[in-house]
Amino acid sequence: MKAFREILAASGLLFAILTAVYGYSTLPQRIPTHFGDNGVVDVWSDKSSLWFPVGIACVVYVGMTLIRYAPESSANYPFDTQQRAAARPIGHTMVAWLKAEITWIFAGVTWSMVASAWGRNPDLTTWLTPLALGVIFVTLLYHIVRMVRLKPANAGAQ
Repeated sequence: MKAFREILAASGLLFAILTAVYGYSTLPQRIPTHFGDNGVVDVWSDKSSLWFPVGIACVVYVGMTLIRYAPESSANYPFDTQQRAAARPIGHTMVAWLKAEITWIFAGVTWSMVASAWGRNPDLTTWLTPLALGVIFVTLLYHIVRMVRLKPANAGAQ
């Protein structure tokens, strides 16, 4: 499953980069950079702003990859020592899923910008935000519930 999550995250990053690289030369000088709630473009900017969501995707990918290598003392789990040891892998799994999800969100934003600039409105933005927030919320909720359900180390002694 680790490999699947990493491939998913890396493919999202690669999709964002390739979309920007291959689309950039064919884009007009001004491209859509913000979409309203209804999916209609409400802000236009220079085409160089296409690199902003790609840059965020890169920072998210690298930053969330490095979290795995943070010292154990940097995680502030409100558990005793044994529970903390059990919670740490759950936290790493949560971060790995979030990395894949967030990377794909920015890949979708990049694609929306390019497709809209080409005159093809993929109608992605009307459902991308609620879907993305829903998936992130479910991921956070699932992993936090798993951590909260960890049994205290001294539960059997009471």
